[in-house]
Parts: sequence; structure tokens; C-alpha cells
Amino acid sequence: MKTQITKVAMMVGIFMITFGMQSNAAILPLNGPEIIKGAELTFAENKCQIKDFSGKLNKKVLFLAQADNMKYLFRKDGISMQLAKPAQTMEVLSDDKVISIQSPAVYQKLEISFEGMNRDADLYGAEEFRTVTFKNDISNCQTRNFRKLYYTEMYPGIDLRYSDFDARLKYEFIVQPGFNYQEIRMKIDSAKEISINNLGQLVINTTTGDLVEDAPIAIQDGKPLLVKWVVDQQTVSFRVLNPDPGKELYIQSSFQFSRSLEPKI
Repeated sequence: MKTQITKVAMMVGIFMITFGMQSNAAILPLNGPEIIKGAELTFAENKCQIKDFSGKLNKKVLFLAQADNMKYLFRKDGISMQLAKPAQTMEVLSDDKVISIQSPAVYQKLEISFEGMNRDADLYGAEEFRTVTFKNDISNCQTRNFRKLYYTEMYPGIDLRYSDFDARLKYEFIVQPGFNYQEIRMKIDSAKEISINNLGQLVINTTTGDLVEDAPIAIQDGKPLLVKWVVDQQTVSFRVLNPDPGKELYIQSSFQFSRSLEPKI
């Protein structure tokens, strides 16, 4: 299965740029939400970075990734997202004087779990490119960094791949012929509201802003299929129009964090 994934990786990446990006660029308003961007997103082994409340290594977290105001913690059974809204300084007029008021930083943690997943799914990094040494740690530990992260057999005949897309977390489900994509169900905990906007994006409202998942893209036999999000309370899934169950199917999306939109009250 790993060989099949490698063969189509380049094709899928090109399609993401031509189909996904061009379609979004054509319909996004000029005054749309500010999207936070940064350096390339990579995946590091958790050897000493993430600890539990007792100060010991949190062995449930196997990998982590960092964006500008988001941290992703990858476990065998799902992913934790730590979102941050930085402290902000505002200038206001009071008694004919301009004073500065600073609002505190706001933090939120989201938990995404995969309902009904195979608990024995293998989670591993691919495309290793560097090793980082944490010299401040007593153990002086070394951790490897990867450009891709894979869950194999997350569901029967279904793999999941994480990668970087313009400093955002991109994910892609690879469904082998003869298996059912409808097994894929993601439960999102701690969101204030989950909805679908008029661009077909999934909007997860939090106390720090909106976490947006792009409108999904489905590819089969090198061609796009119609696909959309389905929201059932805290659980989200996909609906693909007329896929061929006898052919390999790819479903992908990516996360972006908007801080220009005020959290809903």
C-alpha cells in the first residue's frame, strides 16, 4: 500500500494546486478573513518535548507540529489542536488622554478523534530530513523531523496522510478499491459551533477564532468528483457523489486558522 501512495503523491499535489487553489481564488472575497501563514509545517517525534502534569514524557503524543498560532499533537487515536489568540494592545481615548489597554492571550484546545477507527493502526513519519537535539533537556534528547505523517489501516482499506500545504496542515484519506469511504467519521470536541459556509468550507468556531477546513476535494482515476462536508452535531464526515467502489479514491482537505473573525458569543 505504501508503494501505491508514493506513486500518486505527485499527481495529487499538482491537482491540489490547480483544482483546489484556483477554484478558491475565484470565489474568495478580497476582504475575506486574514489567514495566518508561516514556515513549512513539519512533524517531529515526541522524545522529550511534550510532558504530562507530572513532568514525565507524555507517551500518548507520538508526533507534534507547530504553525504560527497552532500546535498539533498526534496520538494513535486522533489529534489535539492547541489554538492561541495572542495578547492584543488597543489605544483608547480617556479624559483627553490616549491610553493603551492590553487584552490577555486566549488559548483553546480542540480534540479530533476518529470514530470507529482501528486502534492498532500504525502511525509513522516519512521523508526524514533532519534531527534536532534539545540541549536544555536533562537527557539531551534527539528527535527526528519528517515532512509527512502516515496512519496505515486507520479504517479497513483506508490510510491517512498528513503533510504541509503552504504552512497549513493538509490531510488526505486514501481509500483502496472495494472499501467504504463512509467509514471515515471525525468527532470534534470543545468547539462552540460547527457549520458549513457558502464556500463549502467547514467552520469550527472556538473562543480564539474560527478554525476553517477547506472544502474537500475527491479524486478518482485522476478526475475530480463532487464531494461535500456532512455535519451531525459534533461529528463530521464526507459525502461523495457516485464514486466507483472498484477504484482507488482520494479525499483531502487542509486547515487554516482565521483570527480576523470574532468568536461567536
